[in-house]
Amino acid sequence: MSKETKDKLLDGTLSLIDKKPFQQISTKEIAEESGVAEVTLFRHFTNKESLLDILTDKFFKMIVGFESLNINSEENFRTELIKFFTKAIKSDPLQRKLFKIFLYIGMYRKKTFFKYAAIYESQIAGPIEQIVDYGKKHWGYRKEVNSDITVKLLINSIGFFNIVQNVFLLREVKTYDFDQIIEIGIDNFLRSLK
Repeated sequence: MSKETKDKLLDGTLSLIDKKPFQQISTKEIAEESGVAEVTLFRHFTNKESLLDILTDKFFKMIVGFESLNINSEENFRTELIKFFTKAIKSDPLQRKLFKIFLYIGMYRKKTFFKYAAIYESQIAGPIEQIVDYGKKHWGYRKEVNSDITVKLLINSIGFFNIVQNVFLLREVKTYDFDQIIEIGIDNFLRSLK
């Protein structure tokens, strides 16, 4: 498979995502947007769902990556959380389009969504929960704190704020400083643990 042609088709799909919902996009439209014949699309991809799979993988590679190995203090924990959310929550056009694809998967492709939910648990929420549990033993975090719920509230509140601002484009009405949002969210999270 020619990487250049494959990239054109993926870029064409992302371009169309900004214009209409994925389920309304035809393979003919993807090919036209990409500047290739529709038959070329089928030489590279089984169907438009296989394009969706690759774009979803690309989305997850952008957001996965919480580094928990070197965390030995609450300040390191805060720093790593800020790094993680700063990387995962961007307002660039590519990430905006990939978020749209993931929202589509969450609504219409449950089996695929559950596959990625397992990755979310093991590579994002799980490591953060382990640090919270470590903090219960070593940093004075309250033992009765439900690590699972508290961590998911942090991730989902910042994530949903990002979706509303950058995917649904509410930033065009009122813009927020995402560095400030991330810091406030993390500081509130850390205070809730004490």
